[in-house]
Amino acid sequence: MSKFAYTESIDGLKAFFEGDEFRHQIKVLRRRIGSHIDFLDGRGKYYRGKITTIDNLKKVLQVEITEDVTYPKPLPLQLMVALPKSGKLDGIIQKAVELGVTKFTPLMTSRTVVNISSEEKIDRKHRHWQRIAVASLKQSGNPYLLKIDKPIDFVDLEEARKEKILLVDRIVFHPRALDALPVKKWNLNKDAAVKLLLGPEGGFSENEIDFLRSHNYIISSLGKRIMRLETAVVSALTLVQFIKGNL
Repeated sequence: MSKFAYTESIDGLKAFFEGDEFRHQIKVLRRRIGSHIDFLDGRGKYYRGKITTIDNLKKVLQVEITEDVTYPKPLPLQLMVALPKSGKLDGIIQKAVELGVTKFTPLMTSRTVVNISSEEKIDRKHRHWQRIAVASLKQSGNPYLLKIDKPIDFVDLEEARKEKILLVDRIVFHPRALDALPVKKWNLNKDAAVKLLLGPEGGFSENEIDFLRSHNYIISSLGKRIMRLETAVVSALTLVQFIKGNL
């Protein structure tokens, strides 16, 4: 069960909950006027408040804020993952929120087998992923909501790289690379943003790896074992966050 509620609708000392959140608080958790509620805004603030109004006609819950705490903004941590099949992305997004990822980018690589080319399907998937991220934020208590991009083609990574981040550690996990740098030899800057890249289950093509080498990605490996993508994501994020001191 989620420990926290979530809303971005905050006006001074009042917060408002509508839609799915209203139904969850009233129908599932059976909140009543006078009940206390802990909630997050996804922008770094935790709130505690007391329910003052329940409007069943308009499906709106109003809360009087009695306490708030602002959490420091984390260093940017972008996770880029080749689109997997069989709905595995839901679990990856959940773990990304729990482990403090700030931005998630699904990739279409030369060996990606998932096809979501229509704009309607992309929009539907994107809304679904956003709901997964909100649910994971409520469960984990991460005060910052994960930003989720719509899928981009691998060839557009160079364009995405033009963000105004001065100091970035870039790491791609590619177990087949002969020059893969072991984790123990990483030399990460604790004050730098991070971009983590994991490929499809068939791996990146040699052309893609050559492109990443030319754009200053550390080519690394998670060891001798062959991991499923969802296992590799958790392992990679845990290692990076441990080294950065962010666990």
